Amino acid sequence: MSDTIAPGTTDAGTTDAGARLQAFVLSMPAARLLGFDFLDVAPGHVVLDLPFRPELGEHQGLFQGGILGALVDFAGASANATLLGPSEALMTLDYTVKLLRPARAAGLRATGRVIDGGGRIGVASAELFLRDADGRVDDTGPIATGLVSTRRVDLRPRS
Repeated sequence: MSDTIAPGTTDAGTTDAGARLQAFVLSMPAARLLGFDFLDVAPGHVVLDLPFRPELGEHQGLFQGGILGALVDFAGASANATLLGPSEALMTLDYTVKLLRPARAAGLRATGRVIDGGGRIGVASAELFLRDADGRVDDTGPIATGLVSTRRVDLRPRS
């Protein structure tokens, strides 16, 4: 996520950290463009779902590789963001994606898991899986994997 994530500052009326994170991430123009939803949010872990649309594909009806990279970024950075304190934000420093096989499906399921959430730099893994129109995930393994590094930012005013 190239935008700074500050889930603690999204909606002061929302006390659930997972709901704040979802609202904040889904308010980003890039997230709205992709059209994914959160299926699960827990400390250090998120699950996203992205339905296929032709504008996310390439000529052969596959998900385009850049879309897979963006989903890896959102899944990994969102997993890291689940560990933020109320006065912290984060931004993506770097992400690496390995495309393992073609992505032709009704949609994708993305999981993000924190590997190292301590300190100023956080690292999360992300895996993308094919899913059918009924939401069943293909059990043949991921179609893409990635690592996402994020940097914590303290939002408190400096004195």
